[in-house]
Amino acid sequence: MAEPASTTAVGVLLAKYGVVIGGFAGALASLMFLQGLTRKQAALAFFTGFTSAIFCTPLAIGFFKLNAEGDGQYGVAFLIGLLAMNIIPGLKALAGKFGATGGA
Repeated sequence: MAEPASTTAVGVLLAKYGVVIGGFAGALASLMFLQGLTRKQAALAFFTGFTSAIFCTPLAIGFFKLNAEGDGQYGVAFLIGLLAMNIIPGLKALAGKFGATGGA
């Protein structure tokens, strides 16, 4: 029996844009935990989480040797988007311990 067209369309959309959708949702969800931000700060926080999820998901999947073909990559993108605003200060502190200097 043939699959309904709507289910197939959702599967194709998720396969192509799943990491983007996961990163978007994670970055949007992270704004619920950030209090007292201006509109500009909230937009930058969202943009940071979203772009971190898109570009760091393949890195995290390769580093932790996760199955890149499964749906787990979407969850990784969501978590990176959600936690990016907490991960970045930690990475800056770690880099500072090794003597690296950078932007404020």
